[in-house]
Amino acid sequence: MKRCSLRVRLLRFLLIPVTLAYVITGGASYYSVYHEAEEIYDAQLTHFAKVLYALTKNDLNNPEISSKRIDNNYLYDLHEYEKNFAYRVWVGKQIVLFSSNAESFGPTGVDDGFLERIIGQERWRFFIFRDGKITIEVAEKYEVRADLIHHILEGIFVPQLLIIPFLALILWLGVIGGLRPLNVLSGLIRGRSPQNLEAIEVPVVPYEVAPVVDSINDLMKRVADVLEHEKQFSHYAAHELRTPLAALKTQLQVALRTEDQHQAREMFDDLLPAIDRMQHLVEQLMMLVRVKASDNILEPVAIGQICKESLADLVPIALASNRHLESEIDIQSKINGNEKMLSVLIGNLVSNAIKYTAANGHVQVYIATESDKVVLKVKDDGIGIALNDRESIFDSFFRVTGTGVDGCGLGLAIVKWVVDMHHAEISLIDGLNGSGVGFKVSFDSFKEK
Repeated sequence: MKRCSLRVRLLRFLLIPVTLAYVITGGASYYSVYHEAEEIYDAQLTHFAKVLYALTKNDLNNPEISSKRIDNNYLYDLHEYEKNFAYRVWVGKQIVLFSSNAESFGPTGVDDGFLERIIGQERWRFFIFRDGKITIEVAEKYEVRADLIHHILEGIFVPQLLIIPFLALILWLGVIGGLRPLNVLSGLIRGRSPQNLEAIEVPVVPYEVAPVVDSINDLMKRVADVLEHEKQFSHYAAHELRTPLAALKTQLQVALRTEDQHQAREMFDDLLPAIDRMQHLVEQLMMLVRVKASDNILEPVAIGQICKESLADLVPIALASNRHLESEIDIQSKINGNEKMLSVLIGNLVSNAIKYTAANGHVQVYIATESDKVVLKVKDDGIGIALNDRESIFDSFFRVTGTGVDGCGLGLAIVKWVVDMHHAEISLIDGLNGSGVGFKVSFDSFKEK
């Protein structure tokens, strides 16, 4: 049996979604921040161009205007981001105003609006604005935007990355606390003695664990019932064996002490029926043990053919006891069953019918497919079973009194066990000719897939 840690599984189920959510959130945040930064900086370039145009418009109309260079000397106390901006103002094809870091830009772009260029292995974002002969050209290094995005994301995700270990610790402690009732339950079960089959009482049972506790208690109750049943069975079996053995021993002692050989022989002859009854009891006990211990492996079998073979073994017994054995069997009837156990079931039902039927009596066996069921019926015209005894006939060692027929009370108990093994149903029905009794067993018919 493969074992796994429930704590690890719970942590995995909790942390994996958290991690995936963190990654997905990170990707969405990066896209959102990147998009918003683009919008903000593009708007800033546009505004910068319009302000520059408004401030220089009057001077640009002067025909004697000359080129003016604005020196971006890094020795000045400039803002860090200001060094990454550049601009040029054109009148026609003449530059009249430019920043010193724009000297290497070369010719201006042809189209208005935004464009990107690689200048000196650096990526620049340009905005070009034209009004007649006047062209305003402003630019910004892309690394400014990247720096801003990285700073924002670091401010968001670095604290969260630091939180994840604490979150894992909190989840671990929460899982341990949540599984504590399982540890308590495990301790209660581990500390129990094998003889204690009472229901488990747990102080606190979570709703999720309650079905497990209920199932364990139900199993323990069923085990206790089985053990009690087996205990009673062992008691009855010992009683059934002890009583005839005591009688045999007493009669044997008397026979050994008598001096009359003829009388002693008669007493020894009287021992044979008792020995036969004991042999039958032992055989039935062994049969019941085999039935209970047999593997419940069901496979498609022709129950009609099994019944035909079982009846062939019982015909000599019926003839010897002057009983009429009749049959109406559909050989094609098939069920999911255990061939050996079905032979036992049919043999016990038919042999019981023969045994409890008077001389010249009739026993009828019927097998046919009715709707989606295969029905087995065994009827006789014998002495029948009283109504107040019918509820107990399937109990071990139960015998109907006043029949004058020897038995050990295990035949029908074996039949009931085989019926249950096949998930079938057994019931009592009317016998033949208004007397006797019958048994009806209904099996699920085998269906080809």
